[in-house]
Amino acid sequence: MTMSSEAPFSTVVATVRVLVAAARHFTQRGLLVAIIAPLMLVGCYLPDAFTIDLNVDQNGDYRLSYRGHLVQPTITEGLMNGSIDEDDEKKRVEIVLADLKRDSGVKQLTYQGNGIFNIVYERRSNIIRDKSYVFVRRNSRILEMFFRAESNTVEIRGGFVPDQYEERLNALGYQMTGKIEIRTTAGVRSHNAAEFLNTGGQNRLRWEIKSITDPVPNVIIG
Repeated sequence: MTMSSEAPFSTVVATVRVLVAAARHFTQRGLLVAIIAPLMLVGCYLPDAFTIDLNVDQNGDYRLSYRGHLVQPTITEGLMNGSIDEDDEKKRVEIVLADLKRDSGVKQLTYQGNGIFNIVYERRSNIIRDKSYVFVRRNSRILEMFFRAESNTVEIRGGFVPDQYEERLNALGYQMTGKIEIRTTAGVRSHNAAEFLNTGGQNRLRWEIKSITDPVPNVIIG
């Protein structure tokens, strides 16, 4: 998953988590930190402290909810390195709020500070009709779904952090947490869920993210 003329999404995830961790760690001490890697992240959002709930029916109807944080890393970076002041922060926050609210799925949205936004998001549609869906943006792929007509399957994927970034993030003491549950009446062809149950004809798959090394969804249904 990549961004046109920008860093790979996996690199973006790792870099932003470093920034958020550093911001949390050093804000308490009133210190500034150096940015470890350059950012080209205008319009990019990353998840934190989240709950994702996804229900997919056999006919392709789906209901998605996301509750938690979205981080806008250019604001986080600017506040950390002093390149933006309070007035500039307010302007950038207004831009982000307006951008996210363009999506009718946004039900609640507030700014917490340090480039972190609290969001409640809900969407209903049909993946067979839509063919694909990405949350939040194509350059911020927290969760994505694709309908494969040739195999009559739906693929569900989450983002990831490559191994080479794990040691750096662990050293900073940052551990992203989240809970993900996918329910479907369709058959499950493959999955990497930590917990899988079949109850009353419905398949339930669950992930609890306790660290950056934990797997994120990789599921094929149909």
